[in-house]
Amino acid sequence: MSQLSTLDKFNIAKIQMETSKNKDSPEYWKFRLAIKLIQDVYMFPSDESCKREFYDTVSNERMRVVGKDLIPGERRVVANVDFTIGSHIMDVTTIAVLFDDYNDTPPVYITKYQEIFQSMIINTKTNKETNRIILLTFLVMFNYLEDSEFASKVNNLCTHQRQIRLASELRNARDSIKAQMIDLFHSYFKEYSLAMEFFKKGQIKMAKSNWKFLENLVNVVMVNQSVLMNHHHERVGIFLDPQFAILNHSCLPNCLQIESGYEQYSVVNSLPIQANEEITVNYINVGAPVEIRAYKLLTKYHFHCQCQLCLMKQDVFFTMQCNECLKQIKSSSLNATLTTPNTILKEQSCSKCFHPFDLDVYTRQIQIRNFLIAIILIPKSNYNINDDGYFSLLLKEFAGLIERNGAPALVRLLVDTLETFQIVPTRVSFIKRLIDEVMTTKVFALYTFPFNVIVQKISNDACECTDFDTGLEGLKYYARVLFAVKFPADLSSQLFFDECLFMELAQRIENLMAVLVEEQVDTFFGTFEESMELLARCAYFFYKHVKCKFETQYVEEKLLQLRQGYHPTKSKRSIHSCLERLFSYANANIFITKTRFLIFNARQEQVTLFHTFDSDDYM
Repeated sequence: MSQLSTLDKFNIAKIQMETSKNKDSPEYWKFRLAIKLIQDVYMFPSDESCKREFYDTVSNERMRVVGKDLIPGERRVVANVDFTIGSHIMDVTTIAVLFDDYNDTPPVYITKYQEIFQSMIINTKTNKETNRIILLTFLVMFNYLEDSEFASKVNNLCTHQRQIRLASELRNARDSIKAQMIDLFHSYFKEYSLAMEFFKKGQIKMAKSNWKFLENLVNVVMVNQSVLMNHHHERVGIFLDPQFAILNHSCLPNCLQIESGYEQYSVVNSLPIQANEEITVNYINVGAPVEIRAYKLLTKYHFHCQCQLCLMKQDVFFTMQCNECLKQIKSSSLNATLTTPNTILKEQSCSKCFHPFDLDVYTRQIQIRNFLIAIILIPKSNYNINDDGYFSLLLKEFAGLIERNGAPALVRLLVDTLETFQIVPTRVSFIKRLIDEVMTTKVFALYTFPFNVIVQKISNDACECTDFDTGLEGLKYYARVLFAVKFPADLSSQLFFDECLFMELAQRIENLMAVLVEEQVDTFFGTFEESMELLARCAYFFYKHVKCKFETQYVEEKLLQLRQGYHPTKSKRSIHSCLERLFSYANANIFITKTRFLIFNARQEQVTLFHTFDSDDYM
């Protein structure tokens, strides 16, 4: 404001008196935004290695920031005390959240400022992801202008100017977003003369030096945004909380974000944390080979992860195992496979149980793995030949792809195609047979790549319920995804904080019961009556395992419906035997004892899913 003339100040004061009479007026908010735009903003250093003062609102008696004098990205948040599992670490600020389908009640200035730009934003021709970044950057900017505390926290964050400048794809994306936002500001200036006057006089601070501040604000959002999860552990939007962004990544994180109350979100720890241990979260899906994780972290967050999982000699998500005792054995990395797709075993027998490996079996399984990688890598790879010919031809194409490209290029291609590849419908049955073969031979665990990706794809896209048999097949693949892929890959026990984890499983079983009632047929589980009893008891059991406070009424209604709508036979079959029969059908690598069901995770640690010794009460 010191740069304004006396006349400017007089005119502003006059306008302010006129507009302040009606704070619901669009003119008031256009005026207020114009005034905010001439206030000082923090000019991020042009070099990330420059030291800048850290504004610490994170440190307290429970935790502290280490390395306040270091550059952003090299600081750490460590515990001052021991944390037992499930402790509240910090609240997640939702002041800058772009919700996917719904919204809470934002500060009034957010709503009013959004109204100024809304029609202009809607008219911009951008892809969905770019539009999300634009909208989130506007949210961050509005809060930055209005909330000095929030602004000071944002000033702590990484901009990674140098790295983005050197990465042409990122730089082009950033520059496109910046250009579109500048166009939106120019449209606002044209509509509001006072803002235009400020701009012409060079008083809009974020427009200085070719809008350098805005450019770095886009950098901040691109680098520090996170996904917000609801109580179903599903994405509800993207957000930028400057305190949450201070927490570093680990592929073996000890904390996660949860929905702790109505429109409230918190960080809790899923593993015990000892004093002086770093508090970490995960930035990406960590159930992938180290090469894929490294590429994602480097291209989006610009660092090389040195966590315990990344430094392990054997990649737990891309490895073979002894098919007798299931001990992981030496095997080629993803990089090596994408360099030379050989089928040579590095060990001839298991060092734990001394079981000799059948070379033919292992060679066949490695071929299946390479074939499934080829399906992900090679689009439109369908041919009018039989399944065996298709298998052989894709393996040849895979070898040719490796000859023409280096491993780094193929890793990039894998990352690009993982979300978009399709399984040709006419080959689904064949691929299902291959997955059954993989599970039978046990050379590869289903949570390893690419089997985890293929099984989830089949479950999501190729398990349509048209009758009881197809519905049961869909239930089998969903159980495999849950118990043979997700649980073993969850090395930080974070799934146990998803208190709705078994709800969809219960719903699928209940839907299958409805189909069975219509068909009145005998099934894999026995007669119609026996099958209904088994499915009803399993659905009841899984609904009882839904502990989410947000779903209490729904679950109680479902339990009541099952009790009232189902009349069991005289069978005294226990819930344990019902679950055992269900999981035997799914063949989901669940280990069963007299009182519990368990799995072994990717680090070969025993994990109990649930006990049944206290669950034999009848409905």
